[in-house]
This record gives sequence, structure tokens and C-alpha cells, in this order.
Amino acid sequence: MAGPEPAFGAGEPGVRGGRGMSAPLATVRPPTALAVLLTVAAVLLIGSGVSFYLVQARFAPGARALPVEALYNLALDAGAAVAGDAAALTRFQQHQKALEEVAAREPAAPFTSDARFTRLLNNAVAVLRARGALADAGSAARETAALVPRLLTESGALGASLPAPLAPAVSATLERFEARAQRLELDVTALTQGAADPGQAAQRIAESSDYLGQVISGFAGASSALALPRVTQPEAAKHLKALDAVYTELSATVHRAVAAAPALPAAQTAARAIAMDARDIAAAAPSATPVAAGLLTWAPLLLLVAGLGLLLAALLAAQRMRGAVERQRVSADAQRRESDRNQQAILRLLDELSSLADGDLTVQATVTEDITGAIADSINYAVDALRGLVTTINGSAIQLESATRQTQALSQHLARASGAQSKQIASATESAASMAGSVEEVSGNAERAADVARHSVEVAHKGGDAVRRTIDGMNAIRETIQETSKRIKRLGESSQEIGNIVELINDIAEQTNILALNASIQSSMAGEAGRGFAVVADEVQRLAERAANSTKQIEVLVRTIQTDTNEAVVSMERSTTDVVGGALLAENAGAALEEIEQVSNQIASLVQNISGSARQQTHAAQNIARNMQALKEISAQTAESTNATSAAIAKLAELSAGLRKSATGFRLPGNPDERLVSSSAVRRVEDATLTTAKVRQISALGGS
Repeated sequence: MAGPEPAFGAGEPGVRGGRGMSAPLATVRPPTALAVLLTVAAVLLIGSGVSFYLVQARFAPGARALPVEALYNLALDAGAAVAGDAAALTRFQQHQKALEEVAAREPAAPFTSDARFTRLLNNAVAVLRARGALADAGSAARETAALVPRLLTESGALGASLPAPLAPAVSATLERFEARAQRLELDVTALTQGAADPGQAAQRIAESSDYLGQVISGFAGASSALALPRVTQPEAAKHLKALDAVYTELSATVHRAVAAAPALPAAQTAARAIAMDARDIAAAAPSATPVAAGLLTWAPLLLLVAGLGLLLAALLAAQRMRGAVERQRVSADAQRRESDRNQQAILRLLDELSSLADGDLTVQATVTEDITGAIADSINYAVDALRGLVTTINGSAIQLESATRQTQALSQHLARASGAQSKQIASATESAASMAGSVEEVSGNAERAADVARHSVEVAHKGGDAVRRTIDGMNAIRETIQETSKRIKRLGESSQEIGNIVELINDIAEQTNILALNASIQSSMAGEAGRGFAVVADEVQRLAERAANSTKQIEVLVRTIQTDTNEAVVSMERSTTDVVGGALLAENAGAALEEIEQVSNQIASLVQNISGSARQQTHAAQNIARNMQALKEISAQTAESTNATSAAIAKLAELSAGLRKSATGFRLPGNPDERLVSSSAVRRVEDATLTTAKVRQISALGGS
């Protein structure tokens, strides 16, 4: 035992000399040397522990950094959660609980005292408070999107199954029905996604739903508000029944969406605030540097390797304590060189990676055969991957910004075009309404003209009847005059006979007078005896004279009667001629009135046809006006969707500009002035992806 002890003591100064110690150890005994070795191992372990504590103290804020992944996931799922996605709502609640647990577990972390973090948690609670309404609204929107195409299919089948006479009259109503159904779908989607004012959207949804119900009730004969014909054909009735069933389901769905509408604005506002606060908190929160992360990852392994190495060295020293002094010296020198080499490799690696903490991605760690070679190779691989990621993010941000500018310009142009189209449609609608009023006035005038023509026909017919009655009267007058003329002639003949009788009486009176004169002469000749007879003769003579005088008067009267009778006969003959001429004129007037009656009937028929054509034109103009009104509403919806698209694209442009502006964290090879922050850049890309999806959805809504 005496031999090995001096040999170990002789080798000790070499080992200690490497640490600047010159005390002679030739007289140290093996147990004392082993104690010293163990003491050195303990000192190294303590020193390594102190170093690890200092590293942890240096990078403790990084270890207690904000859980960015949970924060980003919360912001990502917020949009889908307010859209009513059940899975997104479940994930959102899990992320919210994770953040609350982190805040409770790390009360001293910097982010827990940030007002934005507190507001973010409160907004998350507000979103979860409206979970039932969000789920109802989301399911209602999905069901509406599935029911509206079925409703449109059934309405098209109903229109195709209607009889040909009814099809033109209800085509405009069915087109308006389909336009209202599509608008209903757009309004429900806008309501659930927060793209429209909830009150106005709910009002439009109620109006559209009521109009659809009125159309279906009108076709079923249960309502006369729209003056629609009742559907009685079996095929059309079958499609109407199917249409009513789909509408009943759709009505219940949209009423559920409207009932959930009051709770949506607060949740949607909270979701937007969550996205903004998450972005701001992530951009401002401290994070562990790659060097600290590497040290924290490798420090336990280094400590374990160092401790095991020291323990193994102690065991080897204990086992070889009695070995040769030269082997101990060689072993001690080899260990010292290895330790120096490892220490130099670690220092070199730390020096090379010191600029990586500042975001310099041009760093390339040296890969050697030392203990740090594997670490350097892994770090180089991670830096290469991060460099490619940052380059991709930078290029994507540039392309996104360019595409956003172009899309924004196109959207603004589309908005202006939609505005111009709305104005043109409004002008066309007013013109169509004016034309409908004019045509309706023409139709009214035509109907009144038809009435006047019918009245003219009636008057002409009455005139014809009057003329025919006049002709009959003239014929009767002619016959009466002819009869009177005959009687007057007979009166003339009778007066002639009276004249002859008067002449006879006159002759008798003259003879009587002569006889009386003779009697008087005879009585005077008789003397006194014939005196009485003379008186009688005188009386007879006076009677004869009186009779002669009377016959003269009768003769004068007879001649007067004969003269008047002749004149009356002549006048009657002239009257008969005039009556015959009047009858001919009346017959001519009757023929003219018959022609007038025929022409009036033709005019009445033509005016009736004109009135029917005017009524058809009135219906056509009214249909055009209704179609133009429906087109005006669709154009207004398109303009609203275009404006919403423009706003979304403007927001996307802001996000793209923010993504470019946040390029302040990394330097890339070949472009040392370009800087990007990896975490915020990734978040900007994710936000841009979500916004692009929204823009496509809004664009699809605007196109429909």
C-alpha cells in the first residue's frame, strides 16, 4: 500500500496546476486525495447548480411568458364561435379556461396585470354567455342555406305546372317570390355573421317571410291581399303543398334566428375585441430568446453529464488510486484538456448565437466534433427553417398587400358601378310606373270611348226606329189624305147635286111666283068674290120670292163650297205628293241610319278591341313595374354586399400593411435591413387567411 500513495501524490500537482494551485501533494495519502477529489466534484456540482440558477433567473420571464398558442387559438376560434360553430365554441371555451388557469398559476407574470388581458378574458366570458343564442343563430343560418334552394326549386316547379293562361299573370309574382327568398337567406347570413344591423336585418327578414307566406296563401285561396288566382290543378296543387311545407320549416328557422338576434351584437363585438387584444398582447408580450431556450433545454443534460462524469472520475480515481502515477497524470491532463475544449466550445457557441437573440438569421453556428456539435447542428437546422418561414411570410405579405390593393380597387369600382346601376334601375322603375299610369289612363279612355260607341249604336238604333215609325206615320197620313181627298170630291159632287136641286127649287119658285101673279090677276078680275083668294095669292107670291131669295143664297153657298172643295182637292193632291216625297226622304234617312248603326257597331267593336289591348298593356306595364321594383331591391342588396366587401377588403389591406409594418424582428441573408417578428408575422398571415375567407364569402353573397 505504501507504493501507490506516493505515486498518486506525485501526480496531483499537475492536476492542480491547471487551476493555478502550486501546493505540493507528495505527502498526501490516498484517502486524503479521494476526499479532495470528491470535494472538487461537489464544488463543481454546486457551481453548476449556481450557474443553472443564474440562467433561470436571467431568463425566468421567458419561462413565464404568455402562452401565445392558447391566445392565438382563442382569437382564431372566436370568429367561428360567433358564427355558431359548435366545435369552435367548445374549443373556444377550452382555450378560455386554459388562459384563466395560466393566469391563476402565474399571478406574478407581467401579462396578468395587463388591462388588455383582463378585457380579453371578460370578452371571452361575454361570448360564452351568448353561447345558446350563437348556436341557435348558426344552426338557423345553415338550415336557411339548405331550405332556400328547396324553396326555389318548388316555386319553379309550381310556376312550370300552372296552366298557360295563368303563367303570364303570376310569373312576376313568382320571380319576386324567388328574389325575396334569396334576400331572406342573405339577411339571415348577414345577421349571424354580424355584417348587418340586427334590427334592420330582423325587420327585412320578417317582411320577406311575411311576403312569402302571403304568396303561398294567395295561391291556396286563403288570402286575397295579392289578388293571386287560386291553384286548383292537381299537379300545381301538389307542388304548392310541398312549397308550403318547406316554407313552414323555413319560417320556424328564421324566427329562431330573429329570436337569437338581440344577443348577437354583444358577442360579435366581444369577438372582434378579442382578436384585436390578442394581437396587441402577443406583439407586446416578452418571450424567451432562442439562446435561453437552448440553455434551459441543455442545462439539465449538461449538469447530468458533468455530475456523472465527476462521479465516474471519482470512482475511477478510487479504483485506480493505486495505479501508476503516469496514468493518473495523463488522465488528469486529458480531462483538463477535454474540459477546456468543452468550455471553449460552449463559449464559442454562445458567442455565435448571441446575435440570434436580436433576430439575426444570418448566424451560422460552427459544427465541430465537440460536445456542442450536435447542439450547433440542431440550431442551424432550426435557423434554416425559421429563415425559410420568415422569407415565405415576407413574400406572402408583399403579394397579399398587392393583391389587396387590386381587389380593393376592383371592389370600389364595383361599388360605383352598383350605385350607377341602382340609379338607372330607379329611373327605369319610375319610367315604367309612369308608363303604367299612362297606359292605364289610355285604357280608361278606351273603355269610355267604347261606352260612347255603344251609346251611339243605341242612339242610331233608336233613330232608325224613329225613322221607321215616321215612315209608317207618313204612309198613314198619305192614306188619310187620300181618303179625305176622296170624301172632299164626294162633297163637291154632293154640292153639285145640291146646286141642281136649288136650280129646280128656283124654277119652282119662279113658276109659283108666276102662278101667284096669275092668281092675283084672276082674283082682281073676280072682284069682291076673289078678294080672299088674292090674299092667299099674295102670300104665295111672297113665299115664292123668299124661296127664290133662299135658293140664290144656297146657290152662292154651293158655288163657294164647290170652289173651296176644288181648292181642298188640289191642296190634298199636293199634300199627298209632299207626303210621298217625305216618305221617300224618311226611307232614305232610315237607310242612312242603318248604315250609321252598322258603322257604329264596327266602331264599338274596334274600340272594344282597343280597350282590351289597353288593359293587356296595363297589366304588362304593371308587371314590368313590379319586375323593375324587384330588380331595384336586388340591386340594392348587391350594393350593400359590395360595400361590405369593400370594407372587408379595406380591413384586409390594413392587416397586410400591419404585417409589413411588423417586419422588425429578423434579418435575412442578402437583405440585412429587412426585419420581421416571427410570432406576430404568423399571426398576421392567419388573420389575413381568415379575412380572405370572409371576403370570398361576402363576394359570393354579393354575386348572388
